[in-house]
Amino acid sequence: MNEINVRRLEDLPVEILFEIFKYLKPEELYSSMAHLNIRMNMILKKQPNLKISIYCLKPALSFFDSFTSLTIRFDNRNKLHLYQFQYLNLINLRSLNIDIVYYQWWTVVSDDELNTFITPDRCPLLKYLRLSGCTTKLTEFIFTGAFPYLKKCIIKNCQEFFSTSSTTSTKFLRYLHMHSKNESDFHRMLSMCPKLQHLHFHSDKLPSTQIQNIHYPLLKCLSLRRLKNFLFHNGEFDIFLSYFPNLINFNLTVDHSRNHDEIIDFAQVADCLHRRIPRLKKLKLNIYLCRTYPYQLFVDQFPLIAQMHELFRSINKCDSLIYIRSFDFNPLYMDYWHYIRPASEPKS
Repeated sequence: MNEINVRRLEDLPVEILFEIFKYLKPEELYSSMAHLNIRMNMILKKQPNLKISIYCLKPALSFFDSFTSLTIRFDNRNKLHLYQFQYLNLINLRSLNIDIVYYQWWTVVSDDELNTFITPDRCPLLKYLRLSGCTTKLTEFIFTGAFPYLKKCIIKNCQEFFSTSSTTSTKFLRYLHMHSKNESDFHRMLSMCPKLQHLHFHSDKLPSTQIQNIHYPLLKCLSLRRLKNFLFHNGEFDIFLSYFPNLINFNLTVDHSRNHDEIIDFAQVADCLHRRIPRLKKLKLNIYLCRTYPYQLFVDQFPLIAQMHELFRSINKCDSLIYIRSFDFNPLYMDYWHYIRPASEPKS
C-alpha cells in the first residue's frame, strides 16, 4: 500500500478529510478550518452530509453551500425571523425541522415567511419535515405530492385543511403526525396518503363513522389523542375500528363522556378489539373518567379485566385516569392501584 506523505492537515485527500469532519460540528469546522486556503474552503462547502441546528444567526451559515439536515428554533427571545435564512441553499436538504413558539393570538413566524421558505423548488429532495405550525398552502404541498420524496411528516397547529378537487396524492408518505381542529380532516388525509403506515392524529372528536365500505388495509400503527366526550358503546367505536383490519399498534387517549351515564364494559371493548383488529400486537389505552366513578368499581375488577384480552397486561388507575398497556411497564412495580397480569395466567 502506498503511503501518503502529508505534512499539513489541509493537504489530506478529500475522503480522509470527510471522515474527520464527521466528528466536528459545523460551527467547529468553520472556526477551525474555514479560510485556510481555497482548496479547504471548497471541500468544506461541498460536504455531503452536513447537519446544522440553529438557535441564532452564525457566520458559519453563510459560509456553507448546502445542508442535508437543518433545524431552526424560533421564540420571542432570540429575535430571529425566517426571512433572515432565505439565502440558504436547501437544494440537497433531506431533513427540515422548524420549531416555532405559538401563543394564543400571535406567533414569531408569519404565514408568508413559511410559504416563501419551504417550497418544492427550494427543497426538492425533502424526506423528513417537522413543523410546529403549518399553513394551508404548505398543507396542500404536502398532501398533493409536491414533495415527491417526503416519507415522514410531523405537523402541529395545522390551519384549516386545504380544499381542492385534485385527485393527486402523495405516494411516498409513510409516517404522519398531525394536530387538527377538524376531525373531518382524518379521512381526507388517509385518502390522499394511500401508502401511509403510521398515523398519529390529535383532535377533539372521533373521526366520522358515517362513511361505509371503506378500509385502510396498509395502516399498521394508529394513535388518536385526545378525543373529548368519548363513548365506547354507542356503536361508533366498533365501526371506527372496522376501518383498520390490519392494525398492529393502537394507541387511544380519550376523555370519557361526562354527559352520559355509560359505564365502560371492558368485555365489550375487548370483543371489539378481537373482532375488528385481530392482528393487534401492541395496545395503549388512556381513559380519563370525567365524572365520578366508585374506585372499587374498577380496582376490584382489574384481575378480571386483564383476562378479557391478551393485550390487557397492565392496568393502572391514577386519580381519574385509567391506563391499560400491553407493553412499556415495569413488572416489578405493583401496588393497590396497579395490576399486572402474571405471565403464567391463561389469557382469553
